[in-house]
Amino acid sequence: MHAFVRDLVREVVPRGMRNWLRSPGASLRWLRDETAHRLGRHPVLEVRPALLLRCHPAAHRFWRANQIEDPDQAVEFDAFLAACGPGSLLFDLGAHFGLFSLAATACGPLARAVAVDPSPTSIAMIRLGARLNGREDRVTAVMAAAGAEQGTVPMLDVGVQAAGYFVAAGPGRSAREVRRVPVVTVDSLAARFGPPTLLKIDVEGAEAEALRGARVTLCAAEPPVVFLELHNRMIRDRGGCPEEALAELLDAGYRVHDLGGGPRDVEWATAPDLVRLVARRIVR
Repeated sequence: MHAFVRDLVREVVPRGMRNWLRSPGASLRWLRDETAHRLGRHPVLEVRPALLLRCHPAAHRFWRANQIEDPDQAVEFDAFLAACGPGSLLFDLGAHFGLFSLAATACGPLARAVAVDPSPTSIAMIRLGARLNGREDRVTAVMAAAGAEQGTVPMLDVGVQAAGYFVAAGPGRSAREVRRVPVVTVDSLAARFGPPTLLKIDVEGAEAEALRGARVTLCAAEPPVVFLELHNRMIRDRGGCPEEALAELLDAGYRVHDLGGGPRDVEWATAPDLVRLVARRIVR
């Protein structure tokens, strides 16, 4: 009976409306933040002492909760900032609201970022952040998912309670539920924008696919430093194998390190539900 009611609601009530009703508190916060944005209120967030960013109120709240108040993500972000340089080109896969892209382009007037995300909400937020901080010419937003080959992929809009995230659509979803999202590869982005110096991957379980689409880039003469969020539990819940993503890096000659720079092995990287790591290739 429960499954019947659930399926009936899915067919009758549009997903967008269900997303708003699913979490009233989150919806009210989003409405408050969006109203402030439309009134021209864009607070400045001191992400780090030398990194001040003007942003949408929702981005302000999200970035503070994650890159400032969450210890693990703060360590990841600090390691990322240390790898950025005045001539960096970042490919930001799963850019969400674009903090990493804005941070990378704060390193100098020649630093650039390509921010890739499948969510229209995220893309709008990235473009707003670039405009508010005078980076329109150096932050390029690409509305797509990162994958092994170009095409399309079915995804679900999780809604405001998940800050606009899109996730992979599981089996059994009706056509009304899913959106066909364009897929780009890292190698196609490199052909268009030039080879990246930094590659940040946070793609909610599609890490192996994103890395398969980066094989040429990973083997380039000047390979990028890779910052990877490996969603081990999510991958396994979908019937996948987290080791496949690491195999792509290892086959390209990369070595895995923790965020402090210490060398690590595959067992360390695949044991937790989620691990944040950095991978570098030794070029001889």
